[in-house]
Amino acid sequence: ETAGGGGGGGGGEAPEARLALLAGGLAGTATDVILYPIDTVKTRLISGRPLLGSSSLWSGIGVSVMPAIPAAATFFTVYEATKHRTARLTGADPSDTLPSAIAAALAESFSCVVRVPFEQLKMRMQASRRVSLPTLFRQRGMGGGMAQLYRGLAPTLALDLPFALVQLPAFEHLKRRFGADDDAAGGAAGGSVRAD
Repeated sequence: ETAGGGGGGGGGEAPEARLALLAGGLAGTATDVILYPIDTVKTRLISGRPLLGSSSLWSGIGVSVMPAIPAAATFFTVYEATKHRTARLTGADPSDTLPSAIAAALAESFSCVVRVPFEQLKMRMQASRRVSLPTLFRQRGMGGGMAQLYRGLAPTLALDLPFALVQLPAFEHLKRRFGADDDAAGGAAGGSVRAD
């Protein structure tokens, strides 16, 4: 990201986009792997299924991690590109509220389109005993094809868009306030806003 360099920047955007893609993918994967057992416990408690031991806490982890890289990479790539394009069009600094809010909404929308089908599969795997991905597709519950997989898109967008509209502009503001560009202080400031 080039938060400090608002204006020009033709040549720096390709490496910047690759960095956003890589960092987003790695961050998404790490978050999903670390928080997965907690998410499984929550899903089992909601569905009324018993906790079957520590190994069952990882049931469906592959379905969760599969979209983590493309969803997080999509988010950060779209966010960075949109933020800088919006800043150029409006004459604002990329870290201002308008460019970061527009970028956050667009990035979250694209990310949800990638993530939601896998979330549907993941929740079904977490809630059931020892079901495999192929078994899920054979069951009647997954009838309906793509429409069934995107069933949770509208509620997910309704929840995630407002969060992104607060989180990313706040992150950019804190980054600017503490004089952080792309270093650990900026990440810590932005990460303190995230309550996921």
